[in-house]
Amino acid sequence: MVDFAALRRADPAALHRAADGWVELSKESWQAVNDLHDNGIGPLKEDWQDRVGQAAGKKLAEQADILESGADITRGVAMVVDGLASSLEYAQRVLTQALELAAAYQLEVDGDGTVSTTGEVTGESLTHMNEVSDLIKEALREARQADDQASAELRKLGAATCQTDPEKALDQLQGEASQTELDMLAGDIPDGRDPALVSRWWASLTPEQQKQLELAEPVKLANLPGIPDAVKEDLRGGPGRKWDRVQMVEWVLAHWNDESGDFDDENNCTNFASEALFRAGVHMKGNWTVEGDAWNRGRDPGWLGLGIIGQQHSHAWGGAQNLHDFMVGNGGREVPPGEVKPGDLVFLEDDNDQNPDLKPGTIHHTAVVTAVTPDGDIRYSQHNDSRKNVSLDGRSGHEAQSEGRQKIHYVRVEPNWY
Repeated sequence: MVDFAALRRADPAALHRAADGWVELSKESWQAVNDLHDNGIGPLKEDWQDRVGQAAGKKLAEQADILESGADITRGVAMVVDGLASSLEYAQRVLTQALELAAAYQLEVDGDGTVSTTGEVTGESLTHMNEVSDLIKEALREARQADDQASAELRKLGAATCQTDPEKALDQLQGEASQTELDMLAGDIPDGRDPALVSRWWASLTPEQQKQLELAEPVKLANLPGIPDAVKEDLRGGPGRKWDRVQMVEWVLAHWNDESGDFDDENNCTNFASEALFRAGVHMKGNWTVEGDAWNRGRDPGWLGLGIIGQQHSHAWGGAQNLHDFMVGNGGREVPPGEVKPGDLVFLEDDNDQNPDLKPGTIHHTAVVTAVTPDGDIRYSQHNDSRKNVSLDGRSGHEAQSEGRQKIHYVRVEPNWY
């Protein structure tokens, strides 16, 4: 268990460096996977098609699977270690604020974090002692919850080093590690039972740390007593907002794996994103689903449209390319990766000729940004092939291997039609 002295001694920078090392190891493993496919498995399949060639290709494919699994597991390790480092940074900052307050109030803090006064005990000094003590307890709580979660997750990942199924390594092990990192960051936020403590906790963080938590946990902060109203307003989109970004993320995280917004016999990834925008307050555009520049659907998914049999929604509502073009053409804009925040849309564009059903340059998939971690890793959620808070960077190798090279577009929705 992390105690007062251990928290003061902790070295988050060393943990960040360790996480970077795990990321590099994952990249090197992925490079080996690509080399095996490009220089071994692919050529063997083309040029050596007898039983011996097939057997050699199978062995190389097995080795590629082992390396791919290892790459995804090590990336999960990096996520957990990086999350622990960030949590310790926040906890140390809160602890520093507590010690600075103690000095200002002329209080003493001993080696185990106990707060006392050398002067007369008065009502005011008791208030000051409680204020400092509460911040120390909060800092220790943050560090301990992160340490507990990281320890459990790293033990699980360490026990999975023999996993050779790439699908399980990516979807299960890395997916759970990704969520654990976000859970640690969420655990750094007080529960809100004491709004005054929340206010002091928030004020103790640096502006950069505040921004990091706004990107990682917008829903929790926006609903937390004690967070400044201006911060909550900004999280939702600002004073002049036309829709609520927090409400969108909240809806996506609640419905990523159910049938909300689904239409029968369709790939519903874009329908899901459109439904999330609508539930967050974005107004539909157009009176009929067959209008060219419309973004709308029938009253309920599955209904036959706004009076038009066979067209349940506009093309922009349900098609990835169409939704991208509609939003960019109606007030929205593409943003660079470094400016992405929760509530933005993610679009994947095919940048290869690997899929005969897609022309290169076609946008074919839509997802929703639901978090950005302190190291800038974008986490997204999606429906149909449903996923919650998965890592864009962590899945990039798999997507390139299975789908071919992809271009990624990030779109900020800024409606201009109302």
